[in-house]
Amino acid sequence: MPLTASTVTRTVSVDGASVTCHDSVTPGELDRPLVLVHGTGGTTASHFGHLFPMMATRTRVILTVDLLVGQVRAVVDELLGPDAAFDLLGYSLGAVVAGQLAADLGRRVENLVLVAGWATTDVHQRLRNEVWRHLYATSPDALARYTAFCGLSPLALRSLTPAMLDGALASLTADEFTARQMDLNARVDVADRLSAVTARTLIVSCAEDIMVPPHHQYELLGIIDDARLTTMTSGHAFFLERPAELMQIVDLYLREPDRHPAGAIIPETHA
Repeated sequence: MPLTASTVTRTVSVDGASVTCHDSVTPGELDRPLVLVHGTGGTTASHFGHLFPMMATRTRVILTVDLLVGQVRAVVDELLGPDAAFDLLGYSLGAVVAGQLAADLGRRVENLVLVAGWATTDVHQRLRNEVWRHLYATSPDALARYTAFCGLSPLALRSLTPAMLDGALASLTADEFTARQMDLNARVDVADRLSAVTARTLIVSCAEDIMVPPHHQYELLGIIDDARLTTMTSGHAFFLERPAELMQIVDLYLREPDRHPAGAIIPETHA
C-alpha cells in the first residue's frame, strides 16, 4: 500500500548500491520539499508511517531508506536537482546523517529538524549497544524484550495489554543490516562537523528516552549556532507513542521557523 495516493517509490543507484526512497510528489502549502531520514532498523512504515502522510498534506515529502550521507544526498539531487533548497528531518541515527548532510550542503538545507539525535556516542550508549549485540548473537526473544524496554516509555509499556505486548515483541526483529547500523551507532563522533550547520534547526528531545537520553539533545543545542530545542513526553519510539504530536511540532516549525530565537528552550505545549 502506498503511503499516500500519489506516492511514488523510486530507486536511485549510488556507487553500486540501490537506494530506495518514497516521494509524495504533490507539492503542498509549504515552499520547500521535506526530506525524512529514519533511524536504526527502521522502515518507511515503522518510523514514518504516520508522519509521512500527515506531512504530505502540507508539502512534498521524500523519504530515504539508506542512512549514509552520500546516499541521501544522491537521492535529493536526483529527485530535486543539485541546487534545490529543501527542509530536512532526521530521527535517531537518521538525525546523525541529516546533521552531517546539512553541514555539507550549507544553505541548501533551510530548516533542519533533529529528533532524538546525538553528536558523540558516550559510555551509556556503548554499554547498551554491547548488551544489544550479545542478545542479538544469543537470544532473539530476549533482544526483542530488551528493545521494547529501551524503546518505549514506562507509561507506554504499562498501557499495553498482554496480547498487545506479544504483538509488539513479535515485530521487533533484527537482521545483519540492523547489526551493521548498531555498529555505526557505537562509533558516532560528528560534533566537529555539526558545528558547520548553518540551517535553522529545531532539536526535538524525547523526555523518557533510554536509547538517546535528553542530555544528547542539549549537547546539540550547544553545538549548532541557530538551534532551538523542544521536548516530547515519550520514549525513543515516538512513532508509536506520539506521532501526531511530532507532526504538530514539525508543521508549526516549518510554517514559522523564526518564531523562537536561537538558543531557546521551547515548552512542550508551545512548540
